[in-house]
Amino acid sequence: MLRGWRLAAPRYASSVDEMMSGEGAYHNGGRWNSKGVKVVYLGSSLAQAAMELLVHLGRADILRYFHVLEVDFPESIVQHIDSSELPDNWAEPAMAASVQQVGDDWVSNESSVVLQVPSAAVMGEYNYLVNPQHPGIKKLVYSEIIPFNYDPRLIK
Repeated sequence: MLRGWRLAAPRYASSVDEMMSGEGAYHNGGRWNSKGVKVVYLGSSLAQAAMELLVHLGRADILRYFHVLEVDFPESIVQHIDSSELPDNWAEPAMAASVQQVGDDWVSNESSVVLQVPSAAVMGEYNYLVNPQHPGIKKLVYSEIIPFNYDPRLIK
């Protein structure tokens, strides 16, 4: 079994269904999906999930208020995208539309429940995307949602 980590603000973390809805990415889009496409982003480790969130936050003071969910899943439901399959500059903002198209196509094709993608926040690391509308979503196993606190030294 593989494990991914989901971090969310408390207002979006009252239940597993809420944390795994894909609504945030649906409304805002993301590196690997366009607005209007539901995707859930998981870090491949808790540290990776924390870093991914950290690079997108506008204010450090809200770091005290997150919740974490562990998500386990069999490797057999994971499709992999290697950075060598992408343009050299895939992580640059100017390439957003082409990278989003990769994720959008994956969602619409329902080729797997989970897609492993390279991280732009930490080169050499990766994230998992989950298609919350895929028929195989029931193969994921969830932990209890618990509070997560960043190290207070990050908030100065």
